[in-house]
Amino acid sequence: MEQTLNLPGQVQSSTLSRIHEASAKFQRYKILLRRRWWFLLLTASIGVCVQALRITGRPQEFRSLAKLVAGGQMVFNDNVTWREQQADFYGTIIETVESAEMKRRALERVRALNPDMKDSDVEIRVAQTKGSAIFNILATGSEPKYTKIFLDALLDEFIAFRQAIREQAQGKVLQQFLQEVVSKQKVMEESMERLAKFRTANNIITIINGNNLAAQFLTNLQSQRESQRTTLEELRLALANVDAAMEARERSLNAGTVPSSTPAKTTENTQPSGVKSETSPGSHGMTMAEQDYLRTKSKITELKTKLDSLLIQFKEQHPMVQDITEELGTQKALLDSYANQIQQEMRSQMGDIQRRVQVLDAQIVEKQKEALDLGGKIAEDEKLGKAADTAKMAYEKLFEKVEAIQSVFNSQADYVAVQERATPASENVEDWVMPIVIGLIAGVGVGIVILLLFDRLDDRMNSFSEFQALFPGEAVLGQVPEQRNRGDVALLRPNDDRHLYAEAFRNVRSSILFKNWQGKPPKTILITSAVPNEGKTTVTSNLAVTMALAGARVLLADCDLRRGGVSELFKLPSSPGLSEALRGKLHWRDAVQETSTRNLDLLARGDVFDQTSEMLLSKTAEEMLREMSEEYDYVIFDSAPVLVADDTASFAPKLDSVLFVVRMSSTMARLSGKALDLLYERQVNIGGVILNRSSSNLKEYTYYNYASYYYAPAKTTPQPPAAPAAAKS
Repeated sequence: MEQTLNLPGQVQSSTLSRIHEASAKFQRYKILLRRRWWFLLLTASIGVCVQALRITGRPQEFRSLAKLVAGGQMVFNDNVTWREQQADFYGTIIETVESAEMKRRALERVRALNPDMKDSDVEIRVAQTKGSAIFNILATGSEPKYTKIFLDALLDEFIAFRQAIREQAQGKVLQQFLQEVVSKQKVMEESMERLAKFRTANNIITIINGNNLAAQFLTNLQSQRESQRTTLEELRLALANVDAAMEARERSLNAGTVPSSTPAKTTENTQPSGVKSETSPGSHGMTMAEQDYLRTKSKITELKTKLDSLLIQFKEQHPMVQDITEELGTQKALLDSYANQIQQEMRSQMGDIQRRVQVLDAQIVEKQKEALDLGGKIAEDEKLGKAADTAKMAYEKLFEKVEAIQSVFNSQADYVAVQERATPASENVEDWVMPIVIGLIAGVGVGIVILLLFDRLDDRMNSFSEFQALFPGEAVLGQVPEQRNRGDVALLRPNDDRHLYAEAFRNVRSSILFKNWQGKPPKTILITSAVPNEGKTTVTSNLAVTMALAGARVLLADCDLRRGGVSELFKLPSSPGLSEALRGKLHWRDAVQETSTRNLDLLARGDVFDQTSEMLLSKTAEEMLREMSEEYDYVIFDSAPVLVADDTASFAPKLDSVLFVVRMSSTMARLSGKALDLLYERQVNIGGVILNRSSSNLKEYTYYNYASYYYAPAKTTPQPPAAPAAAKS
């Protein structure tokens, strides 16, 4: 199976991206905390002050404590139960004790029992002891004696209230059960009355006996009908083939049995009234025609046998043969006559049987109606009897429950009792530690929430991952770490001990040298930024130094004709410079200055003048760029910020490539996006982005820290600068 080859750096794994994003977010919050730590201190101080003012502003308070205990299981008996879920039960106790109604009743009780005492506000709080059914009732008031008396009155009113509620509930439950008993009794009496009326109107014993006789008679009639239908079907078969039926009769006579498929099977009860069958004694019930048919058939068989024997000796014209043949014909005609007579007898018998079947069908229908009527009455009697028994059982069961409920109500006690009466009220000493800690934590929490809200509105980018998330289409050439020393950052020099800083610029240089420029590497490069103070000039100068240390002939030109400061970094004069060359006062080569770095020349800014944008758009500028690119390997321009002046946007399209500098934790994403859009609108070839002052603490930047592994601390004495060899990329 062919596998796809993924080059290193082409696709970043999702796991690694998540690690970088998490590290970037952590770094962003770390930077936010470093910048705004004073805000958290301010909110924490405010929270502590608020708690302190709240504690010191409270009036003197006295507290009295009492306890209630709850338990047991509210059950009437095994069948009728009244249960309360413990959580709901305990919650009800707490809500009832703290309710305004209980406080009102307690106040009225105190006024009635102690009319001389002045009313005072008392706050009631109930807390359940964890893992138990004990409730601590805390009363807080400004008068110690009144607080204790009020708490005792509250306990008494609560117990009285529960007693009233219980009695009311018991009465309601008992009344409901009694109503149900009366209803069940009425249903039972009505069922018994309906059963008695039905049995009075219908003699149930006679109905049951009559139903049994009707069923037996109906079974007998159905059996007779099936027997007649069987005989009728046998007659139809015999009528269709008389000869076969008579042969079967003859075989049965020889065997001593009478076949059921012959008309002789019809007994006397199957014969129609007034018709007498022609049978002879000793003929097994056969008619005269049947007996003659069998004798004639036997005679024909004898004649056929005799004829066959004569034909063996004589010819057909012999008189004896002809006599036998004539007699055989006479016997066959006689046999046909007997067969017709037998068929007529069979048809007569079939008619009689069909009439008898019709009579049986009518009798069966009548008996079925009678049996259905008797069965319906028996079923109704059983239904009424079952309904009466069910109503009686329900009534008796409910009556037993009512008796059990009454016995339980008589012996039931309240499951909530006073465990401890109110203690003497003592002064409440406020604990300062916990409120101060709560105020401190609340203040810090509020401060964190406010800072996070401000951070959501802050679009400054703090890491490479954040930049890529906001600008996924921009290539990052490198990241320059932040230098923590105060003042201006010194330029790079050979064997610079700022290994991490130097390696960052070497990485940018390698990105420029080996990037895919679509066949034409850039020679004229302009470096800019969105707004001032992003470190653009320092990045430009150090990149030029790094390119020169690699052996390339580099010209560094200060194109910020208003406030350029490249010459100040190299400690060289700022005039004459590029402005004089653009105005034609001198040739640009005459303004080029050598720097202390080998292979690096500097074209300073020159004198400040107006209409710089027009001069950068002139043909003189184009001719100057052509000459510079022919004489040097790289021409690097430091320009003004894009959003400050139009100089950069006007001059950038003339150069091979533009590098964009973004200062981490400082530049707003919307300003960088606006500057990049402006350059793209001018059809500028943006080669990539340089992230300046990146934090080296991020995981995505950690690999730069290994650069110091290849360097040993320099222990030599300072010497005058010499011409350095070309450094490796």
